[in-house]
Amino acid sequence: MSFSRDIRPLFTDMDVAHMREYGVLLDDFGYMSDPGHAQDVLDQVSNGSMPPPDSGEPPWPPERVQLFQDWINGGFQP
Repeated sequence: MSFSRDIRPLFTDMDVAHMREYGVLLDDFGYMSDPGHAQDVLDQVSNGSMPPPDSGEPPWPPERVQLFQDWINGGFQP
């Protein structure tokens, strides 16, 4: 499992642009491979606060959350 092939595509361009305004770089491996940053994003997609309810995007299904969790547990492969 890799960031570029499996994880980056989980985030839409709208997600990336929106979160960049808050200093969250969803499309940047260096940023996302920081355990603290990854955990913050995981927490948000797990609890349904990301993507934001008013974005028009559905919350992440459990399978998508698990894929992201597995990438974290697997050591943040590029």
